[in-house]
Amino acid sequence: MVNHGEDANDIYKTDNKKTLLFLSTSEYPFTLGVIDAASPGLELSTKKAGVGFARKIGLDLVLPHMTDKKSLLLSTDADTTVASHYLQTILNYFNQYDADAAVMGFCHMPPDNTNLEHAIKEYEEYLRSTAWKIKEAGSPYGYVALGSAMVCTVEAYMAVGGMPQKNATEDFYFLQELTKFCGVHSIPEILVYPSPRPICRVYLGTGFRMTQAQQGFEINSLYYSKNAFTLLKKWIAVGSAAWQMNVVELLDNIESKNKELKSFLVNERIETIWENLQLSSPSEHHFIKQFHRWFDGLKTIRFLKHFSVKDKF
Repeated sequence: MVNHGEDANDIYKTDNKKTLLFLSTSEYPFTLGVIDAASPGLELSTKKAGVGFARKIGLDLVLPHMTDKKSLLLSTDADTTVASHYLQTILNYFNQYDADAAVMGFCHMPPDNTNLEHAIKEYEEYLRSTAWKIKEAGSPYGYVALGSAMVCTVEAYMAVGGMPQKNATEDFYFLQELTKFCGVHSIPEILVYPSPRPICRVYLGTGFRMTQAQQGFEINSLYYSKNAFTLLKKWIAVGSAAWQMNVVELLDNIESKNKELKSFLVNERIETIWENLQLSSPSEHHFIKQFHRWFDGLKTIRFLKHFSVKDKF
């Protein structure tokens, strides 16, 4: 998909015009579908233009051409390269594990600016380390949410309502919904090589962080505290095992150990949802799933931020 917003810089418009010309005049040993959202009259509206909406258009338009509900939808970016065994490895994994959604291993390409080599390696380590620690704490949201490293079945894509129309973090929210629906596997092999180029069109992500790094931002300052992860692990262990414990008893139990944790959970409206979590769970197995649907990836990040900030004072 070649796209830009109506208010895009002329440099982007000219570049996209050249891209469309190249795609329309080249020959390929496979079927290539090109979505033109860049020519005059076809540009994305300023209000909707963004990576989430662009991904959604591309994925939605390909749905009628899929032959089966288990057909795979793969997401990548124009400045990302893939390994020669990218498709075969993904197909083998999904067949072997009967997966419905996955993220895959990644490694950013070497930056053109050699001064950023250390920064991109630091950022990758932060992403992988944080994902691993979240997983170790017992959360199903322990993976790196990277838009160029996602794959899911048609069935899973449609079940979660497709790609969110967000200007940023669409990958995070999309994978969060997939986790709630079917779980997200992690394919360990490095299959995608995203670009580390600095870019500030959005307020998060690799490009944004590399732009910050150029300005002196310390990547290491992104890490959450050890205490925050320790507390997260304790909370998940207690909360996911409290199928038959009423919320008053649960909060009293928590308050006796950590008053700040009780305050956090109350602010997250645990008192209004706990009984419904229990009533909608015919077994402890169902309750654990319901628990993680409520205490999701976003709440997990809020938790880590909250208790990491507390540790700094």
